[in-house]
Amino acid sequence: MQIRDVLAEDAPAIRQINREALDYDFPLEDTAAQISRIIKAPNVVLFVADDGTEVLGYVQLSDYENTYHRPLKNLITLAISPRHQRRGVGRALLAAGEEWARADGAAGVRLVTGANRVHAREFYAANGYVVRKEQTNLIKWW
Repeated sequence: MQIRDVLAEDAPAIRQINREALDYDFPLEDTAAQISRIIKAPNVVLFVADDGTEVLGYVQLSDYENTYHRPLKNLITLAISPRHQRRGVGRALLAAGEEWARADGAAGVRLVTGANRVHAREFYAANGYVVRKEQTNLIKWW
């Protein structure tokens, strides 16, 4: 297994992982457009794990800056194909993301995960993450 930067041609695999692992059914053309934006964005990384034949999972992190603590990185998504979960893929991707965060001067990594994602919460706890606070996720679409 190797961890590498995302490529535009990874879009179909990432779309499938999003559908299978996260229940997000986002169209392929939109997934490809978002990957193109992410590749060009400053201080954002999207790493994939692949085994030479297929993408097994991915992790995306970006800056999380505010006025009330030192710089952090925001773990936006960590998703592994259900066929490859519990094989160390998530741990390897998380480690790569944390390494990027440390190298960029972040004081830590923060993330938000759904209360219903019990296995994800257990995974993060096993990797040293602690619940800082419970919160409500709000959005306004236009």
